[in-house]
Amino acid sequence: MFDFFFPTEGMGSQTLRLVAEAGEGGGDVFEIARVCREIEPGNHESWEKAWIAKAEDTEARAKKCLADGHERSAMKYFFAANQYWRMADVFLRYDRNDEKAAYFRKSQENFRAAAALHDPPIEVIEVKCGDETYDGYFCHPRNPKPGKWPALFFIGGADAFAEEIYFSGKEMVERGYAMLLVDTPGRGSSMYLKDIPTRADYEVPGKACFDYLFSHPEIDVDRVGLMGISMAGYYAPRVAAFEDRIKCLVSWAGCYSILDDLYDFYEHLQPVVQRLLGGVSHEEAREQLKAFTMEGIAQNIKVPTLMTHGTSDKLMNWEGAKKLFDEIGAEDKTLVLYEDPKVGGTVHCSHDCWVHQSPAIFDWIEEHL
Repeated sequence: MFDFFFPTEGMGSQTLRLVAEAGEGGGDVFEIARVCREIEPGNHESWEKAWIAKAEDTEARAKKCLADGHERSAMKYFFAANQYWRMADVFLRYDRNDEKAAYFRKSQENFRAAAALHDPPIEVIEVKCGDETYDGYFCHPRNPKPGKWPALFFIGGADAFAEEIYFSGKEMVERGYAMLLVDTPGRGSSMYLKDIPTRADYEVPGKACFDYLFSHPEIDVDRVGLMGISMAGYYAPRVAAFEDRIKCLVSWAGCYSILDDLYDFYEHLQPVVQRLLGGVSHEEAREQLKAFTMEGIAQNIKVPTLMTHGTSDKLMNWEGAKKLFDEIGAEDKTLVLYEDPKVGGTVHCSHDCWVHQSPAIFDWIEEHL
């Protein structure tokens, strides 16, 4: 069995990510451990089969609970099944896009079944951007204070779709904030089902998402923020540099140049990025990614900014985060580097340290919204 608490390879790292999200209702740690015992380390076929089996079992339990009238239990099982279906596709390459799309549909189906049972409401929404339409969710706050709602637009990274990052940002809903989740270009349904590749000028889809959010009459237009996790440590700052309606930015990992800080830095992510760009070659990817940079742009970010990064991150170079932070034009900006393995947080997105990192991030947001 591979180690997912202190991972040294891809399977462990992907499982650690799931374990962190399980702490917010996106699965169960003991179920996850039992699945991992069935997986042959390094064998991607074994991985795929084990997660499909667990997803099917969990989905069946959800449907039985629902049929028996136990809606809260059904909701929890549906949320978990969504996550387990996502895990099945993690290591599938571009030539198996049909299977990736099928697993995504199952994941989405289960998340939406859970959302339909959730209180406060999680609305299924669409955002128009030119000729493109992005799927997403508008999550109502729990027990909001009197008056209009503060809100957060939360963007996921390379292979993270809206149905997953809900668990990363869920705490803000619990704290009385509305949350917008959208499968922007290169992510989730936009990539799996609509063939909408990622793009360097993320300020364009970002503006469309904020136009949607600001159109909600419930939203307090003076208390709206932006957060991006993982590769969205490029996407979110890029949006913030062109968006003057927001009041704060959180970069949950930072990325100055996707070419330098991610693609060339960690070669195992290269097939993923090639797929996000539309199934291009290595040479085409390197050429296109030259535009995915914050050079000459970061100084336009003027809102209060919080950036966090682990110094042992193997997927994204923490020095790129430092470079981005140094060039951000905001007077109020904070960089938190996780350097001590005894404390945790040194890995990608600090998945092993959410017990400390997440409250610090969400407390900072409360102080700025």
